[in-house]
Amino acid sequence: MEKYIWYSGATDITGKVLEESLHLTGIKTRPRTVHQGDIIIGWGAKTRENVDLSRATVLNHPDKIRLNRDKLKSLETMSANRNLAANIATFCASGRVSQELANGHLVLPLVGRTKFHQGGKGFWLCLTKQHVDKAIADGAQYFQTYVDIKDEYRLHVAFGRVIYAVKKIENPTETGWITQRKQVINDYAVKNNVTLDGPTIDYVLKRLVKEASLPDRIVRSNKRGWKFSNVRLSNLGSPLKNAAIKSVEVSGLDFGAVDCAISADNTAFIIEINSGPGLQGTALQKYVEAFTAKLAELERPAPVRRNPVRAAVNAVGRAVGAASAERTAPAALPATNVDDAAMVHMMNAVQSPEEARMVLDLMRSRQ
Repeated sequence: MEKYIWYSGATDITGKVLEESLHLTGIKTRPRTVHQGDIIIGWGAKTRENVDLSRATVLNHPDKIRLNRDKLKSLETMSANRNLAANIATFCASGRVSQELANGHLVLPLVGRTKFHQGGKGFWLCLTKQHVDKAIADGAQYFQTYVDIKDEYRLHVAFGRVIYAVKKIENPTETGWITQRKQVINDYAVKNNVTLDGPTIDYVLKRLVKEASLPDRIVRSNKRGWKFSNVRLSNLGSPLKNAAIKSVEVSGLDFGAVDCAISADNTAFIIEINSGPGLQGTALQKYVEAFTAKLAELERPAPVRRNPVRAAVNAVGRAVGAASAERTAPAALPATNVDDAAMVHMMNAVQSPEEARMVLDLMRSRQ
């Protein structure tokens, strides 16, 4: 049995850490040979078409990851579930937005997005119909009703439960912004084997931060003056947690980082699911613990299934032996299913070893 973690170029920083922590084989394409019993974890795996992994146990199948990467399809999948529809802000493809505005199904303001986006990229806040038209010309592929967000969260869901949660809080200081951006730049430089000059990076970032308006009240990303802060799971409302868990389930995923929010009127909204989030610190440790437990469960030998009829025959045989020795009726036995119930009822009613043997012969004929 082989154990793999399949990541992409965009998710390999955390993917490689998980590979080492969980003692997995890291891959960026489908394994050449997949054997029965192999285990594959999809960590933001990127594919263009369906992949046959039917012989393996797959956690976050690449086919489901690909569907989730298309944010419009992901919204369609989630909103089709009646238990989750109320937690998805109204949306439509760009080709229908004029009609939906005209019939009142959509109302301004709207947020335009591209189907494949990350963070605050591919985002247009549209206050007027003219803004909508320009956003479409610039590349917006779908629109969603703007939600007046009170609090925004990222809930990490794995195997049917929330394992970790963070809340976006303001990080408006220039020092905080520079520190965060410098870390991201250095991570990409290491990944691409690029040597950077520290003083030059500091100089450039100090100039750029002067041009930033921190924090951005519309797009709550780390590039725009926000950061994550740990949240106790007990402090989260059940509607938000349940919606996050349901969104992962409905999307066909086993785990994911769910970006979600509480609106000004206290409604829980699902924004999107990240199938290969960047992790560090406690968040990383929570995933390692969740995967370790799941892998142990999958590797545990399956219990041997007993044939209930054979078990009943053996029990009757033992009872016949005891009845012959003591010349008494065998003790009553529990029934294992409806058919066995009738047989065991007959066995319980026997008055002699001879009658018990007749029941035993009948039961053996059913094997």
